[in-house]
Amino acid sequence: MQPSGDAEDPDMSDERDRISAEIMNRVISDRVSIDEAADRVAHEYRRFVSREAVRQIVTSLKSEMAGNRVLRHAVIDESAYQGSMDMPTSAMSGAQWCRYLDMLQRKNAFGIDELSRTTEEVCSLLALPNQPGARRKGLVMGNVQSGKTRHFSGVIARAVDMGYRFVIVLSGLYNNLREQTQSRLDRDLFVDREFWYHLTSAENNDFDRRSELLALMGSHSDVRLCAVVKKNKTRLKNLEASLRNVPEEIRRKCPILIIDDEADQATPNSEKEKKKISAINAVMRRIWDLIPSGSYVAYTATPFANVLMDPDDEADLFPSDFVYTLTAGDGYLGAEQVFGLADADVDDSEPAAEGPDLVRIIPAKDSWVLKPPSKKLQRESFDPEPPSSLISAVRWFVVASAVRRARGYAGHSSMLVHTTHYTAPHFAMRERFLTLVQRMRREVEFHREAGLAQFYESWRNEHARVAAPAGRSTPEWDAVAEQLPGVLRNIEVIVDNGVSEDRLNYDAGRPRTVIVVGGGTLSRGLTLEGLVVSYFTRSSNTYDTLMQMGRWFGYRSGYEDLLRIWVADGLDRDYAFLALVEKDLRDEIRSVEDSEYTPRQVGVKVRCHPGRLEITSAGKMANARLVRLSMSNARQQTFIMDGRPDATRRNLRAVERLLSGCEPRPLRAGGRRWIVRGIDTRAIIGFLQGYSFHPDQRIFSDPDLRGATIDWLMKYAQERSWNIILAGNSMPGAMDSLGVLPVAGIRVPMLRRTPLRGSTVEKLNFKAIMSSADRLADIEPEAYADMPNATDAQRMVIRRRLAGGDGLVMIYPISHRSKNKLELTTRMDMPQGVGEDLLGFSIVYPAVDHSDAEYGNFVSVKPLAADVDVGEPEEDDDWEDEE
Repeated sequence: MQPSGDAEDPDMSDERDRISAEIMNRVISDRVSIDEAADRVAHEYRRFVSREAVRQIVTSLKSEMAGNRVLRHAVIDESAYQGSMDMPTSAMSGAQWCRYLDMLQRKNAFGIDELSRTTEEVCSLLALPNQPGARRKGLVMGNVQSGKTRHFSGVIARAVDMGYRFVIVLSGLYNNLREQTQSRLDRDLFVDREFWYHLTSAENNDFDRRSELLALMGSHSDVRLCAVVKKNKTRLKNLEASLRNVPEEIRRKCPILIIDDEADQATPNSEKEKKKISAINAVMRRIWDLIPSGSYVAYTATPFANVLMDPDDEADLFPSDFVYTLTAGDGYLGAEQVFGLADADVDDSEPAAEGPDLVRIIPAKDSWVLKPPSKKLQRESFDPEPPSSLISAVRWFVVASAVRRARGYAGHSSMLVHTTHYTAPHFAMRERFLTLVQRMRREVEFHREAGLAQFYESWRNEHARVAAPAGRSTPEWDAVAEQLPGVLRNIEVIVDNGVSEDRLNYDAGRPRTVIVVGGGTLSRGLTLEGLVVSYFTRSSNTYDTLMQMGRWFGYRSGYEDLLRIWVADGLDRDYAFLALVEKDLRDEIRSVEDSEYTPRQVGVKVRCHPGRLEITSAGKMANARLVRLSMSNARQQTFIMDGRPDATRRNLRAVERLLSGCEPRPLRAGGRRWIVRGIDTRAIIGFLQGYSFHPDQRIFSDPDLRGATIDWLMKYAQERSWNIILAGNSMPGAMDSLGVLPVAGIRVPMLRRTPLRGSTVEKLNFKAIMSSADRLADIEPEAYADMPNATDAQRMVIRRRLAGGDGLVMIYPISHRSKNKLELTTRMDMPQGVGEDLLGFSIVYPAVDHSDAEYGNFVSVKPLAADVDVGEPEEDDDWEDEE
């Protein structure tokens, strides 16, 4: 095939089209860039087509896509936009947006420039209101307690300036959340009563059947309609009936914007059988069907259920046109930050940060005391004494609120207590809190020094554990003590649950210091202003519910050092895992942003928990199935190990057999790493079969999974070569303090790896022993010095291009003398009795072109063969032992 001339032969044109289609198919099936897909096609069809011809085809394909607007944080079905995603100029500086922006500026709100950019981008993805019949469905993925309401308020303002005439906000399942959302929108956005016609109000006035909708939606009406509707079957049916009474031609000319807040709750079909449809999902489908012109935008921080909807069901609300991700701003505290999962570069000589010391573990006996009985009659009289950990949490809440006042803060301070979803125990606990606070107040008023002693002890134990934020100082005890009586006098205790009459409303003119006791109503969407202390023993079996329960996530500007979270033992580890799940999900979406993928094609994968946690309710996963992922370029590591001497000796023998007859050579001059090149695949398989894995390291220990891995190696990597690296410790004095381990004739200085809290000799959990940069350990750094290599996705690309198809195994000798030198709360010293020859390893599988080899423990609705890391934990240890 030759480059085309002025008159191209029809056969040549057909051939060019076939090559173009093959390149784009590879982009989708192999999930690679156009350039890399073209390289693969050129290599595979080298006998039939020249590389120059392929390059010309790629240039043509890129030119076709060049006219499309690029959005950094979006996955878009560009065919739905016909190459145009420009927002009307009316929305750039329209009256509603300018008024909303002015309100934020008067409040000195943070992140206004980012809000302006992202709301503009989301609005550019909406259906154009001046095109009757245009419809769009999209998803905006935010973070828990990160300002989603503020964001969709900005989108509403811009959309109305564009020409949208009817705004419907769907706001959760509970009255308190609907009322809070309505109050906030009335205060910040739906202000002009001559411009906005309110179909609902904050005073428990949800949507009723509205006969006036016909006149209001007519073309002669100048008002803009707004409604905040609870996701309740009756209320939604009222909305459906009201819309159905308006002729379609009028609806067609009245563009409607639906904002679905907490869209993963109730919106997705929750029936386990795929052919059945749950009640709320059914009525929402019918409402969407009644909107011939408009946009549906789902907002949620936990879109697990949304991305597992059936993408091919046009009637459902799968976000088929766009998925847009919001990035949390500076100062945001999410699961990754709170539970110390910030990425750590273990090759750095500085220790990796585990995050601020905010989390306190509730003893099991205290959690047990607060657990109500399962029988209703027994729950009615359930009234336990507050355990010591709960009293400690209340004391710190009082102290932290006093510190904030001593710093000059005059706003809200809140404490959340969430121990059960049963409502009756909440009222008994409120009475306990009222009695406790009253006793504390009397002790301070009538026995000042003795009464203050308990708070001084709390202040002494806690105030220095987290550094004060920039620009804030920690007041002296005397200044704090001066504020304590006022705090104790101001404390309110309210119950906010499905049957209480209390409602958690924050009036800007009346600062509140409040202890809030609740259950389900506090676990979704509700904002607790000035949340300082959380006491949390209730668990959940699903990712989305557990993440949403974490109301402590969010922006705590100016008092980050005072935030404290008491959680039941084990919940901290669940949230640590969910941080990884969330990172996976965001990385998955981020990996195909600005690409050729549409939301339907992405087939986002969600990592499965190895134990009790489910992704979401079983009904919402009716379209999901286990997907298996190519092992090509994937990495794994043994982060759970049996430290007993018998097991460590067996594994040392397995390593010796692997390196038998080999001569390891220094990887770098003067370094403490040694390499053996040219090991064949059968030797690697023998090593995997001979190594003694801990049963909880299921990616290796499960016979089926290990068998599938070996089958993959034999089928796709049998002819590949492998490099083995012995990773030693290059830090000065390491040989004396941590010891050496003779391996294959080399005295390897041992590494310091401290296990997670709760580890035992029989089960050492390190969470990670491999550095992210170790993926490239056998490649000369000079070879990729000019290539992007900061992220693991970039390092995967480097390995595919420069490793020559080799696999990599790294051996890590771990010292039994490892100490938790920085006294990190999530780590511990190596327990006594661990074998002196403890060895772990990591493996990076060869990059191969075949995409049909499968393996996995993720779920998806439309799986793609992808190069991903399987079973990779995050690193958070304070390692100082790498080169």
